[in-house]
Formats: sequence, structure tokens, C-alpha cells
Amino acid sequence: MLRVLAASAALLLAGAAGAHAQTPTTDPAVEAACLALHPGGTGGEPDPVRADPSGPPPATWPQAPAGLLPERVDLRGTTETFNRFYDFALRDGNLYTRLRGRGDPWRQVPLPECLAGRLIGIAADDDELVALDSQRRIYTMDHALKDATLWNWTSRWGPPLWQGPGFALPGGTKAWSWSVLSRAEDGNWTDPAGNRTRVGEYKVSHIWGLRDGGRRLTFWDPWLPLDDSYEACGPVRGRFKAVNLSASGSHLFVIGAHGDMFTRLYDFDISGHDPVFFEYAYEDQRGKGDGAPIQLPAEPWKHQPKIPGTITDRISIHKVGADAVHGMLRVEGRRQGRTGYWERDLAASPKTPWRFHATGQPLQGRILDNPRRGTVRRSLGRGEESRWVMRQDGTTAELRRFDTYCSPARLIVRERSGRTWRATLHHVDGLRQQPRGRGLDDEPREQYGAIERDGRFETVTLRATRHEIVIPERGWRFTPAR
Repeated sequence: MLRVLAASAALLLAGAAGAHAQTPTTDPAVEAACLALHPGGTGGEPDPVRADPSGPPPATWPQAPAGLLPERVDLRGTTETFNRFYDFALRDGNLYTRLRGRGDPWRQVPLPECLAGRLIGIAADDDELVALDSQRRIYTMDHALKDATLWNWTSRWGPPLWQGPGFALPGGTKAWSWSVLSRAEDGNWTDPAGNRTRVGEYKVSHIWGLRDGGRRLTFWDPWLPLDDSYEACGPVRGRFKAVNLSASGSHLFVIGAHGDMFTRLYDFDISGHDPVFFEYAYEDQRGKGDGAPIQLPAEPWKHQPKIPGTITDRISIHKVGADAVHGMLRVEGRRQGRTGYWERDLAASPKTPWRFHATGQPLQGRILDNPRRGTVRRSLGRGEESRWVMRQDGTTAELRRFDTYCSPARLIVRERSGRTWRATLHHVDGLRQQPRGRGLDDEPREQYGAIERDGRFETVTLRATRHEIVIPERGWRFTPAR
């Protein structure tokens, strides 16, 4: 998560509203209540102490009507979810909760006037819960692992420092989820080299959205610009069409229409976007120990084994343990006539089988075609790769398979002397605070990168528009191939 310098914060706020900033309701009284939520709440404040088991919600909170809510919550989604201590459920625009795993009655959570009866989606992870109102505006409830009397709300979102004017989740988002990684609950990241890096004191919190027919994975962070410009490259270089996603502790979990599933550890900090507060290296960091530079490139997608039975598109992941290693994957389904869910640890070896847990609950998701063999390439979408060329002082070069969000690209250089060499160009979106459009346009987009050649890495910067990609350290200017 971006940790901007306070000196620049005031300058950035003026441009932060963006296309999806909060818009007023038609009811002046409700809107006044919404505006009152903006400066309040503890969301975004450091909270390094791991929460102890909490007591039940206050008995003064109204008990839910009989039969309104489920007997158990096994999968996390946008109407029912859970964290380490509490279950949460959404019905008729209102929020309900209970202690997890005890069979206690559901109780209705008192909501600010702005939100009461107007919620359309919820998602919880760690010590935070995010909710959307009827206009898809984002609200954060903090202290979700603490005593329920401490729960509090804010509509703040965006720069500077999670103090921005607020944001609304864009329309056309096929599915969304909330992911939080914290020092209190997780302690560290574990990078692709196996080394641990301490999580920042302000956590790493992202809303992840599945868009563009399931091929795009956009993330919105309360410290980042109010726009749709940051994405993680999806499986198969952004060509895999997911039908659902779930996220927890910076792990993503997606499923396709034929039951193929992928997981990946990815967030703004661990994946190379934030060199102001973290040190990264493409050189091999294996064996260098905790505290070494974070290994790049980021962890690749891991193809999870197929489930040997009936499944639906309803999936869930929740983190367990420390160091961002483990997480429980769950997929709703049926086995031998019994309904329930399939489960496995995302870090398990490919030979570890899925285990079925019968619950007797009715299936809520859409049943998927799920052949035993892998079907990843059955219905891939079109990628966004492009080819670029350079001719300069007798040297020519080609940049192949360049995609703004999917690294790496391939580099072929033919020097004036006639010598030809090939390299790999790694690149990742740069740190910014001003809103901008998705992909390449006429405004230069800065990316951080490295040229990998014969096992050596040369750090470079990319400044890319739709007309030109400049690598200033080399003096190279690439233009689109005709």
C-alpha cells in the first residue's frame, strides 16, 4: 500500500476526486449523514497489536428474525462473510453479526443513518469490513476483530493518506472482494525467494474487482489515486476469463467457467510498485535471509488442481497463520448427493487432494461445467500485447509482447556492428498519486523495470504513451510497429 510523503499530500488532494468520487444522494438528510462520516473513524490508523478473542455483540442489539439468516457461514462473499472472530451477513440493506462458531443468535448491527437499510454489498478481512451503499459508495468499518462496541465507520478513501473525498466502486465490476494484510495478524510477507519482509504498520488493504468479461483484475487502495489505473496481470497473461474471485491477505483466488482455478500473492507493496518504502531486486535473493530486498518479479499465478466433483462458481479464500503463506480455498459443490464445499490449502502441493465437507446447505452458486482434465485454453480471451520498434544511430530493436499490465516483454537488439542479442524486459507500474486513465494514452505512464540479459539485470525506467515507449537510461525510443 502506498505510503506517500506528507509534504506532497496537500498538492495531490486537489486532483483526487476523479470520475468515481462519491456523488450526492437525492435525500438531503441522508446526504448530510453521509458527509458526516467522512472525517471520522479509525480506518487507516496503525494498529499493531493482535486482537484477543472478543465477546458477543451487545444483547441490546436487536436479534434477527427467525429464519432470516443462515445457520452457518462457510464461504465468504458480498452478502455473507467472516473474519477470525465474527460472522457477518447482509439482508434488506442491513448488517447482522454474531460470534463465529458458537451458534449464537444473529444480531443487527446499529448503522449510521447514512447506511441503515441502504447497503448492497459487504466484504471482511482482518480487522476491517468494507460495505457499499445503494450508489456503490465505499464505507469502511474498522476494529472488526475487536469488541463490537468499538466498531466505527468512515467514508474516507483516497489520497492523501486515506483522507480523500471518498470513492464509488465502478459499474461493470463482475465480482469484488476485500483483502487486508497486517502486521498484527500476518507479521510478514514471504516473497518468491522464501525471505520475509515486515508488513508496514499501516497494513495493505485493497478492493479487488473482476472486470472486462473476467480478464482484468483491477485493484483500488484507499491510499492510491481515485481511478481504475492499477491492475494485476491475470492468468495466461490476462487472457483467462474468470467468472468469480475472492481475496484475503493479499492472496487472489479466481475460477473459470470450466472449473479451472488459479491463486497468486499480489499487492502494491510486495509486487514492486512502491520503491519509496521498500527495496526490491530482480537478482536472485534465495538464501539471503529475512530483510533482504524483496524478490522480483512478483509471484506467478499458481494453477490449482481440478476438483473431482460437482462445483459452483461460488468460491472463497481466507488467510490462516502468519507470513502470507497459507490460506484456505473453498469451493461450493456437491458429492454423492450431499451439498457442502471442497477445501484445500493454497500452499499445498499439487498432489494434495481437495477434501469435501458436507453441510447440507442448499447450493447458492451457478453449477459449472467441470471436466476432470484442465480446460484453461478452451475459452481464452484476446490479450493486449503489442509490438514496438526502434531505429536509432544504426541500432534497431524490437520490443515484443509488451502489455502495460503483463510483464515481461521480449527485447531483440541488432547493433550497428551486426551483433544481435536478446533480453527480457521486466516492468511494473510506478508509484503515483494523481488520477490517470487505464493503459496507455497521451499522458506518459512511468513504470519501473529491469533488462535481464545473460543472468544480469540493468535497472531502467519506462515512460510510455500510446505513441512512444522511452527508456531514458538507454536513450531508446520505441514506436508502435506498423
